Amino acid sequence: MVRVLLKNVKNYALHDVTVEFSPKELSVIIGPNGSGKTTLLKVIAGLVPYEGDVFFNSKNVNNLPPYKRNVLYIPQKSSLFSHMKVWDNVAFCLEVRKANKSLINERVKWALEKLSIRHLSERYPAQLSSGEAKRVAIARALVCEGNPLLLDELESYLDVNLRVNIYEETLKIARELDLTVIVVTHDLDWAMSRADKLVFLWSGRVLYSNSPGKLDSSLLEPEALAWLGSVIEVSEVDRVRCNVIVGEQSIPLYLCVEEDFNVKRVYIPPDSAWIDQHGKIQGRIVNKVRFNGIEKFLVNTDVGLIVARSIQSSLTIGEKVGVRIFRAIPLVEK
Repeated sequence: MVRVLLKNVKNYALHDVTVEFSPKELSVIIGPNGSGKTTLLKVIAGLVPYEGDVFFNSKNVNNLPPYKRNVLYIPQKSSLFSHMKVWDNVAFCLEVRKANKSLINERVKWALEKLSIRHLSERYPAQLSSGEAKRVAIARALVCEGNPLLLDELESYLDVNLRVNIYEETLKIARELDLTVIVVTHDLDWAMSRADKLVFLWSGRVLYSNSPGKLDSSLLEPEALAWLGSVIEVSEVDRVRCNVIVGEQSIPLYLCVEEDFNVKRVYIPPDSAWIDQHGKIQGRIVNKVRFNGIEKFLVNTDVGLIVARSIQSSLTIGEKVGVRIFRAIPLVEK
């Protein structure tokens, strides 16, 4: 397994980034468009210029070209060779390395079966659905037997259920192969519920790098918090009804919680909390932020700082309001 360390990395998109990605942890990078997520992956893979240092375990890889870093990088677009059938696309890496035919056949069959796409081996990329193309791209990377595995927004062009399935299948294979996995995603619900380490990039800077459950919303700058959403304390978990109690409000959970997991905090997506005169969570507005044309309010409550929206435009800082929350993602203490 490979421990990846970026130390004081900077370039056109990143500003003095120091972050570590550990083996046996699912590291998930989040942040708005333009925050540097894809660039960070490309730095690790050696695909863009940068200053600073990148280490794989204790080895500095700055002077290694991409093909010698042996990184498995799956970009947002599948980038399959349109003139090659699925089998040849998956075999490409091994063909370039001039591996013997028996090894190529063995590895390609293994990858196609692992991704449940053996039946597609004679098709061309134009004959594949978006989900099938993603699976082929993953299989093509996995046959190369590198480490770490970098996944850049696998959810692009996929519906929710399909992308979750592809993520989970890929992570299962990665665990079997002892790969260090680093994921870039815009799916905040999935990131907060699945990440062992959450890396929050904002304008090329690392605002947060730790487990989702340790995130302190009050330490984030207002605009970043307005984009991300809130982490708040819960007083009770009702596993039968699949909800949590926050103050006096019962909130449905995005995922039900298994008996052996402990939940003390939940993540509230930025579109799931609304200011409501009948809301049972009481607090005061401490800031207003307009992000992507939408005004959001930061409300200080007894259970934490909550990002909330409102249909009213006349609310002022210092005003006492009620908040109603419609959905929560459990932050499980593993």
